[in-house]
Amino acid sequence: MTEPATGTTWWESLERWSATAFLVGGLILVLDAALVVANIVTGAEHWLLLGQAFVGAGWTAALIGLLGLYPGLADRSRWPSRAGVVFAVIGVVTFAIMAVAVLVYYAGILDGEYDAISWFFLPGVLIGSVLGFVSFGVASLRSGVRSRTIGILLLVPPVLVVTNVLRFVVGMESVGITLGIVIGDALAMLALGYVLRTEPTPTDRAEPAPTEVRHG
Repeated sequence: MTEPATGTTWWESLERWSATAFLVGGLILVLDAALVVANIVTGAEHWLLLGQAFVGAGWTAALIGLLGLYPGLADRSRWPSRAGVVFAVIGVVTFAIMAVAVLVYYAGILDGEYDAISWFFLPGVLIGSVLGFVSFGVASLRSGVRSRTIGILLLVPPVLVVTNVLRFVVGMESVGITLGIVIGDALAMLALGYVLRTEPTPTDRAEPAPTEVRHG
């Protein structure tokens, strides 16, 4: 009796839900943008803290969508896509834990400030949001399996993340810049979800090697 290829089924499920995951991630970041606007209007800092939970949830969804691109790229751009899987998984775990941690602090379940532990998440955040998206963007552009539009869109979020880090390094902490970056990330993820929805799923994949048949 043949065992079901559970691993293959799992990847196929991720591929099938990839567009939806990007759309969900984009919509969650739209909500984060609304919280940033609330902070600008009211001056209440707690909106920005709550927004960090939406950032964690939005990127978690987007990175799950990123993993869904792997089946279509694995045969044509093996090593960049494999590296992207490792980076994306690290990002999913980091952003998910970050979202939960923010909510715990926001609800007052733990004493102290979330800022005291926020730096612990930075390595995983950068690995997932920058290296994960860059790896899949390179794999997509090199393979030609997906449209060039998808390859370019995959490079937008990491550029925005790096820009966000660098502007803090040089002391540009304007909430208006934060709003612009959040909106940019949200639009990129929504665009990825839309394009993935409208494009056909790639079917040009390497066939498995034929099994040698022995006689006698």
